[in-house]
Amino acid sequence: MPSVSNIAVGAAMAGAAASKARHQMNESIARLSTGIRSMYGGDAAGQAIANSLGARGASFAVAARNCEDGISFLQSAESLLLEIAALTTRLRELGIQFANTQLMTDSDRAALNSEATAIGKAIDGIADNVKFNGVQLVGSVAAGGAVAIGVDDQGGTFTVGTATTIDIKNTDKITGASGVDGSADSALGNVANSLGKVAAGMSALKGFQAVAASSSANLKAAAARIQDTDYALETANLTKAAILNQSAMAMVAQANNAQQAILTVIQ
Repeated sequence: MPSVSNIAVGAAMAGAAASKARHQMNESIARLSTGIRSMYGGDAAGQAIANSLGARGASFAVAARNCEDGISFLQSAESLLLEIAALTTRLRELGIQFANTQLMTDSDRAALNSEATAIGKAIDGIADNVKFNGVQLVGSVAAGGAVAIGVDDQGGTFTVGTATTIDIKNTDKITGASGVDGSADSALGNVANSLGKVAAGMSALKGFQAVAASSSANLKAAAARIQDTDYALETANLTKAAILNQSAMAMVAQANNAQQAILTVIQ
């Protein structure tokens, strides 16, 4: 066995240890700076699971916003229906009042007819033209005003809307107050039906929204537990790797100094 070697074995081993410690330091720095535990191949399988959970959590958050949009749609429909009910009530009053025509002058009857005509046009215009982001709230539309709202991360939907047509026997064609009380009664029945459907839709969407929001929070929390960096643990690992790196480099210097003994033999 030779007493000396041209290779500084100790220095090589210390250098390898320093290189390993430096890689550990880089890994810890990357995880601490990004907040992702799987950096440098730390947990590829776990990251894949976290990606799936995170995507579903984000999708449920969108579903919750969809439900909120649906609730806003229904609230707009509710406000519209209440206004139509108020106008229809007034129309009924005019029809009842017109029945007292024997005690009216021509001017009185003309005033009643004018108001009834104006209210009829207003009701028809509101029902046909008032929209929520381009979607008609009530009136003669596809599915009777029903709209499908996305309520889960699978693209599932729940149908909301008035699901009825607000029609007071072609109110845009009303030309007088005579007999409009009967038409008003029919319209008030439609309004009552629609308001019931609106209220039911709001209750359902609030339930879907609560479930979607809770699911989103829990899925995001599960993903975070898998992929997020444990800062206490990773800081300890960084400190350990830094100490090992400094120690290994010091040993490289010591091993190189030990090789100086060869020069003494040569001299």
